[in-house]
Amino acid sequence: MGHEVEFERCIDFMAQMIEKYGHELLEELEMERVDREAEEKEKNVNGNSV
Repeated sequence: MGHEVEFERCIDFMAQMIEKYGHELLEELEMERVDREAEEKEKNVNGNSV
């Protein structure tokens, strides 16, 4: 039964961290995706110009 209590505490902590920092993580991931797409687009433009 001790494992169940520890598991519940872990899940509660994870849920709190997601609620607290989830929006920041999503924003960061979106910025990384946009940067990656811009780099790929630039590579394609430069590659086709040569």
